[in-house]
Amino acid sequence: MVEIRKSLFIGNISDYHSKADDSDFVFVNATQTIHYQLMGWNRTTNKPNKSHPNYIKYKDDKRFSLNWVDGKANLYDWTKVETFIEILDFIDSSIKSGKKVLVHCDQGQSRSPTVGLLYMVFRSNEIPKESFVLAEREFRKIYPFYNPSGIADYVAMHWKEFA
Repeated sequence: MVEIRKSLFIGNISDYHSKADDSDFVFVNATQTIHYQLMGWNRTTNKPNKSHPNYIKYKDDKRFSLNWVDGKANLYDWTKVETFIEILDFIDSSIKSGKKVLVHCDQGQSRSPTVGLLYMVFRSNEIPKESFVLAEREFRKIYPFYNPSGIADYVAMHWKEFA
């Protein structure tokens, strides 16, 4: 788990489990693994119905959970840029209310750090926003474990929509 800026942490699923009961933390669960657990679903006997209102996302005071898997950029088309903006709003309001925010995915290499990058570019303005390539280069100085998959391609294709 790495604090990339005051009160904003990037991590993996183990970090989530170690902090899940910590009342100082709220979570962005950027992984289908935890999302399915929260919804009471599994991949074999209790598959989710795609029309379920929480199929893509679930939000409460303690978490913003996403049915995200790591893969090709087109997988994020059903999430849409608006969902990313909602996540950044959740992080903003949580930090302003005095909470620490852990954004995590399974390994802490792709989905969660990409959310952290977006926050540092478009909310805290700590990284230049001229291009995704420049932002990614600067972000790697802060979070060297960044090894993005399709989510980075999606963000790069939609970069101007995040501003």
